[in-house]
Amino acid sequence: MNQVSLVGRLTLSPELRTFQDGNCVTKFNIAIDRYLATAQKEEKKSEGKATADFPRVIVWGKQAENCCKYLKKGAMVSIVGRVATSTFENADGDNVYLTEIVADRVQFLEPSGSERRKSQDKEMTFS
Repeated sequence: MNQVSLVGRLTLSPELRTFQDGNCVTKFNIAIDRYLATAQKEEKKSEGKATADFPRVIVWGKQAENCCKYLKKGAMVSIVGRVATSTFENADGDNVYLTEIVADRVQFLEPSGSERRKSQDKEMTFS
């Protein structure tokens, strides 16, 4: 079964690409912290080793439009999709292998801009 479920933060704001046939796509990376104890995380950081992974996510159609409209760098998202691998030959003649996540569903886990401000205002009002 090829199914992936990820939760992470966008490393950059997504950009929409529209094709002549009207279909559109966006690609972005999300940062996913590795599950490590605090001591292990500090040790890896001091050694210059990664403590997070940054998979590339591909989103198609209306969902891609919504991602570009409502998501910005740093936004927390949940991705459900599948792993896709491909290979191509670069200009030097070397084979390049890609592993990407093709999203079937993207869920926004935080309110966007004005909604976030409204919810913060409400929280302050009730405090």
